[in-house]
Amino acid sequence: MRYALVLLLALVVTAASAPVVRAILLRHNILDVPNHRSSHDTPTPRAGGLACLLGSVAATVAAVTLGLSVSWVVVAGAVALAAVGFVDDWMSLPPLPRLAAQAVCGALVGLSLNGVGLALVGAGLYPLIVNVVNFMDGINGISGAVLTVWGVAALIAAFSGPVALIGLGVLGCIATGAALGFLPWNVPHARLFLGDSGSYLIGALIAGGVLLGSSQGGSAAVLLAPLALHLGDVALTLVRRKRRGAPLMVAHREHAYQRLVSVAGLSHVVVALLVAGASAVVLLVWLLLPPAGSVPATVAIVALFLALPNLTERTS
Repeated sequence: MRYALVLLLALVVTAASAPVVRAILLRHNILDVPNHRSSHDTPTPRAGGLACLLGSVAATVAAVTLGLSVSWVVVAGAVALAAVGFVDDWMSLPPLPRLAAQAVCGALVGLSLNGVGLALVGAGLYPLIVNVVNFMDGINGISGAVLTVWGVAALIAAFSGPVALIGLGVLGCIATGAALGFLPWNVPHARLFLGDSGSYLIGALIAGGVLLGSSQGGSAAVLLAPLALHLGDVALTLVRRKRRGAPLMVAHREHAYQRLVSVAGLSHVVVALLVAGASAVVLLVWLLLPPAGSVPATVAIVALFLALPNLTERTS
C-alpha cells in the first residue's frame, strides 16, 4: 500500500504541475521551435521535465514520511542533472560541461553507494544512459512509455530476490508515477516536451537505479533490459554518422524510431508503443530465460526493430 501511495503521488503531482510549468515556459518563451530536423511542426514548450521533477521530489518526501528507505544520493543526483538539463533548455550549454556534469554526478553517486569501483562505473554509466535517453526522446510518448517499462523492471528487481531492495522499489514507483503523470501532456499531441531537464532526470533515475540495485545484489541485466532498443538504435545511428563524417552531437532524424515515422508513416503514438512493447518483451526475456538464451533473443529483437524502417521502405 505504501508503494502504491508513492507511485500515485508522483503521478498526481506531475500531472497537476504540468499546466503550471507549461504556462511559465510559455511566458518565458522557452520553446522548441521546429526546424528541418524536427519531428513536430508547432512551437512547443520544452523543459516539461520540471513537472516530472516536482512529482519525483514530492513522492520521495512521501516515501520518507511513510517510513520507506530512500536512496537520497540517487535522488539528489537526478535533481542535480535535471537542473543542468534545464539550464541547457534555457540557454544551450556546450557539450563538454554537460558531459562533465554527468560524469561527476555518476562518480559521486557510485562512490557514495559502494566506493571507488562503483564510482568509476558511475562516471561512465551516467553519461551513457543520460545521452541515450536524450537522443531517443525525439517523438511524442517514447520516453514516458519506456520509463514506465523501466519502473516496472525496477519493482521486479527490487522484490524478486530473497531480500527486498526498498530503495530500488521506491525509485521504481517514482519513475512509473512520473512517467504516467506526464504522458497525457505529451500524447497524442504534445502540449509539453520533456526537454533536456526531463531526459536528464529520466537518465539519472535509470542510471542511479542500476547502480543502486547492483550494489545491493539486484540484477543489473534486468534493470538495463528495457534500454536494449535505445542502446542498439543509438549505437547503429552513431556508427553510420561517423562513417559518413557527419557531426555526432547535432540533432537529426536518422534513428530507427524516427524513420518509422518519416519513412513508414506511422504515428508517434504507434512507434512509442512499439518501442515500449519491444522493450517489455526484452525485459520478459531476461526474467524468464538464462543468459545463454536471453542474449541471442535480445540481439534478435533489437536487430528486427532496427531493420523495420528498411523493410517498410522496400515494401511500401
